[in-house]
Amino acid sequence: MKKNTFLSIVAALIIWGCSSKQEPILTQQEEAISETDDQTVYGLACDGCNDTLVVFLRMPYDGSDPDTLHILNAVKKRRIMGKIHIGDKLAIMRSERDSTVADLVIVTEQLLGQWRHWVYPTLHQRADMEGNTECQRMAQLPDSIKALLEIPKEYGIDIKHDNLMYVLGSFAKNVTSDEESPVEYPIAQFYNEWKIFNGRLVMLRCEADSLGEMQTLASDTADVMLLEEDSLMLQFKDEIRSYYRKVEVPKE
Repeated sequence: MKKNTFLSIVAALIIWGCSSKQEPILTQQEEAISETDDQTVYGLACDGCNDTLVVFLRMPYDGSDPDTLHILNAVKKRRIMGKIHIGDKLAIMRSERDSTVADLVIVTEQLLGQWRHWVYPTLHQRADMEGNTECQRMAQLPDSIKALLEIPKEYGIDIKHDNLMYVLGSFAKNVTSDEESPVEYPIAQFYNEWKIFNGRLVMLRCEADSLGEMQTLASDTADVMLLEEDSLMLQFKDEIRSYYRKVEVPKE
């Protein structure tokens, strides 16, 4: 009897040990490491930047001399996002093979601004009892609905100082007054913060909880494929999106 009781206790301990391994609990140190695992080097562009070198002061500034990295290969591979000017804020990814070489440079100063793209509506999804194809349904549409499908809306993002962001677009489903409309525009995800993390643009929706601590409710990540004075191209998980810079005309 005692032997069976002892074996049962051993078996229970083994099962508990295995189940505890399946759901590891992160320590505070491990959580801190996972949140700060950013390999991006941040700095301010200094005098001496050209097509082969980037010279910068590390930020936050620690009193050290300017650092210099080779960027010739990055230039050839079109991995210099933006035009570098003295005093611009930079986000740099060093080469994993050679710490004196930069594989990617993003002029974050040029990311700031209003970026826009046009979005066209689609037809409401309704059941087609006659089994018509999409082309047949489009052909049967009256001209008034076809005209609605050709009316775009301006969507976009405003990338601001202090890592603030504003998204322009539709954030909710059509309200009651629009429910009878045969077309609908896509719903835009709302974000209010941005950052560069490991050389990628991360957009975040953050809100304060009941204790006043900021919590991330949603995020989206994109690779910067092109950054020029009036053009921005971002590669998301499912699409490549091109933006144009919107310049506000001063009122007279």
